[in-house]
Amino acid sequence: MVLFINFFKRKKMRLLFILLFLNVNILMAQTISINVICEDKQIYPYILEDTKIAKNSPGITIEILKSLEKELNVEFKFNRVQSLRAHKILHSNQADMLLFASYLKNREEMGVYPKNSLNELNNNLKAMDLSYVLYTLKDSNLNWDGNNFINLYGKIGATQGYSIVDFLKNNNVLVSENSSNLGDVRKLIAKRIQGFVNQESKIDPYLKKNPKYAEVIKKIEIPIVTKPYFIVFSHKFYKKNSALADKIWALLADHKNNPKYKSIIKKYE
Repeated sequence: MVLFINFFKRKKMRLLFILLFLNVNILMAQTISINVICEDKQIYPYILEDTKIAKNSPGITIEILKSLEKELNVEFKFNRVQSLRAHKILHSNQADMLLFASYLKNREEMGVYPKNSLNELNNNLKAMDLSYVLYTLKDSNLNWDGNNFINLYGKIGATQGYSIVDFLKNNNVLVSENSSNLGDVRKLIAKRIQGFVNQESKIDPYLKKNPKYAEVIKKIEIPIVTKPYFIVFSHKFYKKNSALADKIWALLADHKNNPKYKSIIKKYE
């Protein structure tokens, strides 16, 4: 009888260990939810539409991230907000990941950028390059020669919170800051500013959709500046999921060379 009881106890303990092992593996295999914050203005062709994520053609970056969900065992949840607010949300760890931000030293307080072994910014892991260009009225003689403004005597508009604001101010340009692209356009039409500088990936599609503005506004083709833009992770998320974040950086940075994403990229050409 004693032998039977001991045998039963051993079987019971073994079963408990098996169940514990299975539960641990189930927990380990649970999908990680990643809250992604991105600006409420399209960045063509990476994020399309304003204020929401489009269902059919959301943009190259969104489609690639969604295609990685199964491989990485994650679920990306997207939220669109105004640029400055997006930075504040990431800084307070209320979101896990930001699409996208250029690098400024003080933005390291906001979140984690990809770094190399020397703890320097790793430009090889950028998500893309974006160019800021000058827009002015078609009858204006304002120009940019690649180094300097020509015939600049008034204010230049720029979106509040964008890194280009500091660039312009550091070059002794009088800047009129606006909270939206439409604010720049309206000020230019009203001749309250002489021109404005913004990302062509935002303004070109906007003018295409609004021909009444495109009829009177011209783009100066030579970029004011071209900058690398990055996915930025919150400090809290990166501390807990650094290996996952590193993998996301690497996969997104290599998207143009990866044949797996050719069909996605071709869709937006």
